[in-house]
Amino acid sequence: MSRVLLYSSGIIAEEKPTGGELRFLELAAYMAEQKETALCCADEAEKLSFCGLHADLKMKRAEGAPNFLPEEARILLANRATLKRIAKSDFTAVIAFDVPPAIGLTLFGVRNLVLMIRKDLIGYERVKSRDNGLKKQLRLAYQWSCEGICLRNSKRIICQCAYDRNVILARHPVMRRKLEGKFKIQINNCNPSWVVDQAEKTATEVRDDDRFRICFIGGFDDLRKGQDLFLKAAENLAPSYPNTEFLLVGGGKKLETYRKQYESEQIRFLGRMDNPLAVLKSCDLLAVPSRADSCPNTVLEALYARVPVIASRAGGIPEILGDDDALFSPAWEALKEKIETCVSDPGFLNKLRVTQALRREELCFDWAKTIYGLAAEETEQE
Repeated sequence: MSRVLLYSSGIIAEEKPTGGELRFLELAAYMAEQKETALCCADEAEKLSFCGLHADLKMKRAEGAPNFLPEEARILLANRATLKRIAKSDFTAVIAFDVPPAIGLTLFGVRNLVLMIRKDLIGYERVKSRDNGLKKQLRLAYQWSCEGICLRNSKRIICQCAYDRNVILARHPVMRRKLEGKFKIQINNCNPSWVVDQAEKTATEVRDDDRFRICFIGGFDDLRKGQDLFLKAAENLAPSYPNTEFLLVGGGKKLETYRKQYESEQIRFLGRMDNPLAVLKSCDLLAVPSRADSCPNTVLEALYARVPVIASRAGGIPEILGDDDALFSPAWEALKEKIETCVSDPGFLNKLRVTQALRREELCFDWAKTIYGLAAEETEQE
């Protein structure tokens, strides 16, 4: 049996993949080139083949399971035989991205679990909405319980940032001493294959105006990415800085609501884009006002494209940038002040470029190879 299994309980080759799904595919592609590795997911063979991948174990979709159960519970019921097979196998490492897929592995007694923490799920849930009703509290309690089970039964826990490790340890003080030795921190790189490919395919737009363009990239489903903070800052800055332009890239159920309230000659909503680098490379500045974010791809994409970034002191963002000058508190007033500094002080903006160019070089590395080494090699040594 293969030594290392990369496990997903769902589909990995989505038409519009998220950043986390792209990272999973990046690792899957690397592992496909290694000896004694296996992949488990729910994709059809034709879709995987298009990505150059093959599934050794196939998960079933959750059709027919009771709808009142959480999605992962329905998946478990539909895939009992596959999960039992994984549990009986002699994998030296079973890699799962985040708690929802990992909970099934732990409940079926799968050994040598390597838990990849891709985001602070509970922290994200807390800031997604201002609603703190009973339903939300029960959901948080359920997530906390699942997180604890997965942490306790993992052999290795790989985080993107020290922030995620620290908040997780604080949430589980009883297990803290036992968990501390399991953690490894590995920040994401800024040169994953899809960013490099998009950058090579995207020519830098030839500008025929002298407007200062400020970009926001993020979804409009909830408040986590801070689009409301960006728009409030833009609304207050626009009258005093008529030569600025605020571009928003992203879709979501609340997009039209924001568009009706804020769209103007200076504030433009561009909707969801498969390749946001096409817009980002034409901008003078990227603003990332997230309320919670472990390791946002938008910051890494801007570093790779050499577009200056300012971002909130949230989650792992300070660890990515490593530059306090680029940071602000997650409030629209602080964002407004930071944008004003960038627009009015070319020296400050150039300093950001120089500092972030150095950080770019530090974050250009083979991420998939590094993660595979942490998951496969170090678990064997213990």
